[in-house]
Amino acid sequence: MNKSGYLYFVIPALSVLAIVLVYPLAYSLWISLFSYYLPSPPPVFVGLKNYISTIRGSDLLHALAITFPFTGGVVCMQFVLGLVIALLLNRIEVGRRVLTTIVFLPHMVTPVVAGLILKWMFIPEWGMVNYFLGLLHIQGLPWLSHPFYAFVAIMLADSWRNTPLVVIVLLAGLRSLPQEPIEAARIDGASGFRMLWHIILPLLKPIILFIAIIRTMDAFRVFDTVFAMTGGGPGTATEVITIYNYRVALRLLCIGQGAAIGVWTLIFLLGPIGIYLYLLYEKG
Repeated sequence: MNKSGYLYFVIPALSVLAIVLVYPLAYSLWISLFSYYLPSPPPVFVGLKNYISTIRGSDLLHALAITFPFTGGVVCMQFVLGLVIALLLNRIEVGRRVLTTIVFLPHMVTPVVAGLILKWMFIPEWGMVNYFLGLLHIQGLPWLSHPFYAFVAIMLADSWRNTPLVVIVLLAGLRSLPQEPIEAARIDGASGFRMLWHIILPLLKPIILFIAIIRTMDAFRVFDTVFAMTGGGPGTATEVITIYNYRVALRLLCIGQGAAIGVWTLIFLLGPIGIYLYLLYEKG
């Protein structure tokens, strides 16, 4: 096939990519250079003033101080839970597909619906979480009205919905592992933990890093679940960077500053993603 033939296949894909990715990013970069208050156009060019004012402000730093622990916490929680469940499913021979389907069901719920359902479950007065705690003779907690417990609640909610994806990916990785090193370790008398730590996890390294990249990107820009459950409250206790961006751009209508915060979000996310990619492609 000549070059013109390839263009017929490439141009549609590049066109869609330009419409949904390149143009919005370019427009955000452009509008972030303007002081643009929506009710009173036209925009006024201010250069990097929006970037400087937002990074110097305490609100962005506060949002980052919430977003980074949230991201690290849910990624670690989901990986540990996902690995345990995937290892259990991998040992089951009868009914594995049915159980895997059941495990994956929470991920099929849209984030807003999941957030609303879990909000009702965490309501202190009549929520299911405090009800079951009461059955265990444990005093109910003010899940959505206390800063710390609200933060824990959104972490649990995000993990409930997204751990199934981690389970599916890890289970696929476990099913595709070469059996020779594992059988050799069994013959040598290696314990289950040593086999997991020294053989299975190193073999799963590319898949683990892939999960870390995907889940870090998703968790860092989480919006739907937090918005539905707490709206960033109580106060600003769960105001992750996307909720802060929403408040500036769509409530205060400061479009230029909102675009600058979006670019800052991309910049802050490039750090951990770059580390993951380095670990993924490093030699040896």
